[in-house]
Amino acid sequence: MIKPKVPIPAEFRERYQSLSDDPEAFFESLITPLPRTCRVNTHKASIDEVCARFDSYGLEYERVPWYDEALTTGDQPLGSTFEHFCGSIYIQDLASMLPPLVVREDLQDAELVLDACAAPGSKATQLSAFMQNCGTIIANDIDHQRIKALKFNMEKTGSVNIAITNYDLRDFPDIRFDVILLDAPCSAEGTVRKVPGVFKWWHPRHVYSAAGIQRQLLVKAFDLLADGGVLIYSTCTFAPEENEAILHHLLQERDAHLQPIEIDGFQTTPAMTHYRDTEFDLRISAAVRVFPHHNDTGGFFMARIRK
Repeated sequence: MIKPKVPIPAEFRERYQSLSDDPEAFFESLITPLPRTCRVNTHKASIDEVCARFDSYGLEYERVPWYDEALTTGDQPLGSTFEHFCGSIYIQDLASMLPPLVVREDLQDAELVLDACAAPGSKATQLSAFMQNCGTIIANDIDHQRIKALKFNMEKTGSVNIAITNYDLRDFPDIRFDVILLDAPCSAEGTVRKVPGVFKWWHPRHVYSAAGIQRQLLVKAFDLLADGGVLIYSTCTFAPEENEAILHHLLQERDAHLQPIEIDGFQTTPAMTHYRDTEFDLRISAAVRVFPHHNDTGGFFMARIRK
C-alpha cells in the first residue's frame, strides 16, 4: 500500500500524544490506508453464499472474527463485484458496523427504532438486516441531499422496514423509541485513514464547534428514548470534547445510566475519566474508545446508555 503524503499536524500529535497506550503505533496507523471491508446484507444473501462467489472470482478475503457477516479484502476492489451491484454486500468501514452490533440483541424485541443521523444509510440498513425487516426504523437526517443516498441504499438492500424523515433532530416530534442510534456529526478525526485530506483542514476549532451541537443532540436523543430503552452515542473522532465531555454533560442534565460494552474478539479501551485539567464523571469509563492500531480500523467512540 502507498501511504498518503499528508503529514500529521504537529498540533494534532501534541494534542493526542498521551491518548493511547502506544503513541507511535497510533500515529503510524493514521497514515496507513484502511483495508477494504464489507458486510453481507442478509436480506439478500448469506455469508456462505457470498464467500462461495468470491472464491469463484479468485477474490481474496478474510472473515472478521468478531462479526460473522463481515469480510475484509485488503486492497482488492469490491465496488465492481456483482454482489455490490445487486446489494448482497454493503461496503462499510468496520468501525461503522459497531453501533448496530452493540444493540443486536436489543433489536429482537424492539418495535420502534431511530437512527437519528442516518444518511447515507450504512447503520440503518444494518439495523434492518438484524431486525429481518420486522418492526419499524425511522432513518432521520437533517441534510436533504444526503437523504438521496439514504433512499438509494435502503432500496438497494431491500430494507423495507425503514421510513425516512428529514428533521433537525433537535426539532424531532415527541415520539418514544425502544432503541436509538446517534452517530453524531463530528470533527471526523477517526476517518483520516480513509480520507487523508482530514489532516489538511484539521484544527481544534472544528472540535469545539461540533461539541456544542453534540451536547444538544444527545440530550434530545435521550428524551426521545422510551423508559428502559437503549441509546448508542457514537462518533468517529478522538477528541475528548466530543466524546467524554458530551457524556459528562448528559449525566449532569438527565438520569442516564451508562452500561458496559463488550464485543468478543474486538479490543476496546475504556473512556477517559480525565483529560488534561478536566475531570469527568467516573461512570463514563463504561464507554469505549476504538484505536486504529488495535483492530486495524478507523478511530471510534461508543457509549451505551439506558434510560
